[in-house]
Amino acid sequence: MNYGILLLKITAIFFCLIFVLRILGKREVGQLSIFDLVVLLIIADIAALGIDNDQFIIPSYFCVLILVILQKALSFLLIKASFFRNIIDGSPTTIVLDGKLLIKNMKKEHYTVDDLVSQMRMMHIMDIDEIKLAILETNGTLSIFRKERFDEVKLPVIMSGKVVKDSLQLLEWEYETFLKRLEKHNISYKDVIYASLHKNIFCYYYRTDKKEQELVCHKLQLT
Repeated sequence: MNYGILLLKITAIFFCLIFVLRILGKREVGQLSIFDLVVLLIIADIAALGIDNDQFIIPSYFCVLILVILQKALSFLLIKASFFRNIIDGSPTTIVLDGKLLIKNMKKEHYTVDDLVSQMRMMHIMDIDEIKLAILETNGTLSIFRKERFDEVKLPVIMSGKVVKDSLQLLEWEYETFLKRLEKHNISYKDVIYASLHKNIFCYYYRTDKKEQELVCHKLQLT
């Protein structure tokens, strides 16, 4: 075995992977979704083949390039089409609301009480009753909001022009009623980038022009 050539191959692939990760963006490093994990695992396997087989070095770089292009294309689709994002990445799931365990949601995500308690200990939370809201993110991490810091539950009800029905259900709002209230205020949910709701206070970011670079929050009483 020529260790000099092996060293050069490993070094080349090492810097190639760093370059690829920079192109893919910080999201791939900081919070892996199922989609991100699949891409990185395939890249790692291709890189390993390039090290083992001299004839596969150039094809391995080509395969990595194809994967990067595919990932960027799919990321664009994930931004433009919310239904496609739900298929690929899934959607966040609320498992604790006002100190109450949402068992149905936990069963759907195969998330156990042991998993929850383990995450609580890491965040120095002794009891579930201390939790105002706990959301299982699409990358498997748990976001916890304490009662001592948050008096009200605020949930996103519109994201990227799509109504979040699960949030409406948790806030005890009927979907049809919600749409009628929006219509009453001449708001098209398809043009809303993001909106949250709590105690009938509707905070939304509304886009009237696709060229707009900055959006401010508008608040109204959704009655």
